[in-house]
Amino acid sequence: MRIICKIFTLSSLLILMSCTSEKSSPSIKGQKIAYVDPEQIIPSMPEYIRAKEEFESLKSKMQSELEAEQGKAQSYYANVMSRVQQGSMSPAQQKQEEEKLMKMQENLQKKAMQMEEQMVAKEQEMTKPMYDKFNEALKEIAKSEGYIYVFDKKMMLYSEGGIDATPKLKQKLGIK
Repeated sequence: MRIICKIFTLSSLLILMSCTSEKSSPSIKGQKIAYVDPEQIIPSMPEYIRAKEEFESLKSKMQSELEAEQGKAQSYYANVMSRVQQGSMSPAQQKQEEEKLMKMQENLQKKAMQMEEQMVAKEQEMTKPMYDKFNEALKEIAKSEGYIYVFDKKMMLYSEGGIDATPKLKQKLGIK
């Protein structure tokens, strides 16, 4: 076990030494490494802006529909409670109305869940082409510039500079 630990430590040290020997360059032995900042790019894409507007419109419409149905259920509940307080309902009718109200509540919950699922599916449908375009442009930039790795700027734990490919990617996507 000690031998394995020593071998691992020695190999780690050799790898670290080979990586740090070219400290001034953002590449490893001629291989370029770059990063991009998607938060600068994606919100600027026309596709993103259109998708966000369409999504917000759809979300607002669905919320209005759900709120209208909730309003109907609340109105019906108020009507039933008024009739109960007036004593114009028999216990059997009260039980029947209670079951009906429970069913209405159940249906509202199901509809809310269905709407949420529809919203998630619609958002994925709307953003997939945009992310595909982003990734394709990123691959083209990486190939044309000779980058072997391109990282998301937020995911980097440490950097001493490096090549920022964000401007090139924005240019490729036609973003100013």
